[in-house]
Amino acid sequence: MTEQLKKARALLADVTPLKTDCGLLCDHACCKPSADSGDCVWLFPGEEDTDYFWGEVRDVRLPATGTSAKSLYCHETCDRNLRPFSCMIFPLVPYFSKKKNAWSVRMDRRAYMLCPLTGYGKKGLNPEFVINAEKAVCILSETESGERFLEALAREESIYREPLF
Repeated sequence: MTEQLKKARALLADVTPLKTDCGLLCDHACCKPSADSGDCVWLFPGEEDTDYFWGEVRDVRLPATGTSAKSLYCHETCDRNLRPFSCMIFPLVPYFSKKKNAWSVRMDRRAYMLCPLTGYGKKGLNPEFVINAEKAVCILSETESGERFLEALAREESIYREPLF
């Protein structure tokens, strides 16, 4: 695991989207594999070296961009301290803010069908969680592999922002 990834994860270790267990609102929907999610979560560079004893790491191509990535296919509930970074920032997703000229986070449109918090936007989340998620994403952008992966994720997520008609 890279130093940047360790720092980013440390920022989110003790902070969550709500100050209480948000999983009580949805029966922990984001922690359950489903066909809609592809039964997996994409791993950030460096996470593939972690022992995910509750799942299987596979090589994948991101659907929209074709970018090579690693993905964790979960078989059971994970140890929260070892969960992937994508799970740590859910329901947020990284994006490059042209206004700030820096990496930031926003609500992940792919989460709207799953997470009851998405309808409230970032303002409905624990402010410390949002701030730390943004700082963590900026830390990950400090390496070339982190920046490339963030760019690929942003392109993937942007597809869900396109008009459907």
